[in-house]
Amino acid sequence: MIIVQNGLNNERGLKTFINMFFKTDEDLSVFSNFDYSNKKINVYTVIYFRNKKYTEDYYLDFDISGKSEKIINKVFKAACANSFVHAAMKINKVNLPWGSMCGIRPAKNVREMSEDGLNGEQIKYMFEKIYEVDPEKTRLAMTVAKNEKDILKRTGKKSVGIYIGIPFCPTRCLYCSFVSTDMKFSAKYMDDFCDKLVLEIKKTAEIIEKLGAYVESIYIGGGTPTALDNENLEKILKGINDFFDLKNLKELSLEAGRADTITEKKLNTAKKYGVTRISINPQTMNDKTLKKVGRDHTSGDVEKWFSEARKIGFKNINMDLIAGLPDESFDDFKYSLDEVLKLNPDDITIHTMCVKRGARLKNTEIEFTESEIMNKMLSYAQGKISETGRVPYYMYRQKNMVGNLENVGYAYPDKMCSYNINIMEERQSIIALGGGGSTKIVTDDNITRIYNYKEPKEYIEKFEDILKRKDEILKLKGAV
Repeated sequence: MIIVQNGLNNERGLKTFINMFFKTDEDLSVFSNFDYSNKKINVYTVIYFRNKKYTEDYYLDFDISGKSEKIINKVFKAACANSFVHAAMKINKVNLPWGSMCGIRPAKNVREMSEDGLNGEQIKYMFEKIYEVDPEKTRLAMTVAKNEKDILKRTGKKSVGIYIGIPFCPTRCLYCSFVSTDMKFSAKYMDDFCDKLVLEIKKTAEIIEKLGAYVESIYIGGGTPTALDNENLEKILKGINDFFDLKNLKELSLEAGRADTITEKKLNTAKKYGVTRISINPQTMNDKTLKKVGRDHTSGDVEKWFSEARKIGFKNINMDLIAGLPDESFDDFKYSLDEVLKLNPDDITIHTMCVKRGARLKNTEIEFTESEIMNKMLSYAQGKISETGRVPYYMYRQKNMVGNLENVGYAYPDKMCSYNINIMEERQSIIALGGGGSTKIVTDDNITRIYNYKEPKEYIEKFEDILKRKDEILKLKGAV
């Protein structure tokens, strides 16, 4: 692949769209020429593919006077992407509901444009005319940005979020690419991993105290945290209570995740140690699909443990569904959503099927849901959930999402997860512990990342290095 750009270099953004239109082993050459004069952008693009030439002479009226450098840069790069996309569409038809908007955080783009002085109509113009985003997606992004605004306002300047990664699962789902290991291979590391994790909690608490910061939210994810036995789950939750100063804590979330890992004892342990929000995630309420993707529970198990969690006193329960699971039709997805709504969870996250490199599904011959049906699923979910009084409050996109769509969290206004918002908007430093955690230290417009090791065995063997990496946080001036 050859990329030559004159006038403006947007190679990184261009590669994102090249990967959407062409396979990695396909040979092509892309040439573009960017020019801005007389308040007009012109990008001429040529794609040579299979001995044929495809061109697009793209024009856009745009007056840079009075615009910030950030806005100008966004518009110029979008113009380059649009020119390429228009040319590439003559070769392959690809569904692009988000147009030429790169990145995983559309609502963050809304917030940044607003902070740069653009009003609602100007932001709408940027999305629909500059980035060529579908109007329905524009409305969604602007609604999410509006709903998360109050949470962001209340985020303390000296606050941090905590992520604790538990890289264990009873089995690995067909579509999974998260940091998790099948228990039949990794259970022998569980005790040592949890012992080390408690020490990392203690070390992190000391770092936060030295920074003069405080913990605002804690999210225990994975993997499946409730894949731990009750003794190890209690060990971690007790460590959180023993070492972190929790007087300013707004929420403590625990992914109970798969119904086949939940027990009454574990739910009572979570309640005892102050967990305020849990996730019980069916992904689908169709038993045939659960079996196909490798989840060893039924929809009946989901209903049972949801009911039990309510009885024990959990007043904020999240449930996840995936649109576009293998061989599921629109009616299958509709059934799942309707069944979940009957349970009345406080927070519902609708994920779009995403096939990442590390997922077993990548190496199968299963055909994925068509883009039009995927969009129909998400549109149905958005309309149906909104009727219940829940609002879309956080959203993100991923590479390799079927239909180039999005994941959206919907919650009752008083049940929105502040951790989810802050991890998406990158306004608060998030300190990650455990397996596969990625610490993000936010300083003004800069984000510094510090990574933990992923696998339990590696985490245990290189634990001293993990503690040293925690000390790096102190070296970052104005880290929180």
